[in-house]
Amino acid sequence: MGSHSLTHQMEALKLLHELNGSRAARSSAEVSSDDSGSRRKSLSPKPQTVAERARGSQFSRLVEILSQIISIEQDLLRPLSEDLGSFLLRHKDSVDLRNICLRMALSEAGCQSDRDLKELSVCLQLIVDNLLSALREENSLSSLGAVRRLVGISTTFSDM
Repeated sequence: MGSHSLTHQMEALKLLHELNGSRAARSSAEVSSDDSGSRRKSLSPKPQTVAERARGSQFSRLVEILSQIISIEQDLLRPLSEDLGSFLLRHKDSVDLRNICLRMALSEAGCQSDRDLKELSVCLQLIVDNLLSALREENSLSSLGAVRRLVGISTTFSDM
């Protein structure tokens, strides 16, 4: 079960990277008309509002957090038995994460709403909290580095 949860998280990350790429492509190409009345794409970027820039920044930070979480989980799963790996990665949280990312990818014009970003943030925070809880219960020296990295990620959420 642990590897299935990690697979869901990796699928979610792939969706977010694709969404980020399509969002960047849309913001850099603006449709305009030339003198003949035909429509063409202009290479001048469309000005973004402060709120759009803030959402874009938060989105990028959440994508980076998910990348870090996946890296930590992969490092933890290498030496662990399947039983402990299953315990660390809660399947439901990973499925929820993937579903949030799917909904974001399918949303109108791929725009991130404040609600989507909040749900993504809450889901990632829950995953981090669950991993921290599991690692603290294990109380192993080998997981100390992962605990420190997860605590660092957790404090990032309070800065958003």
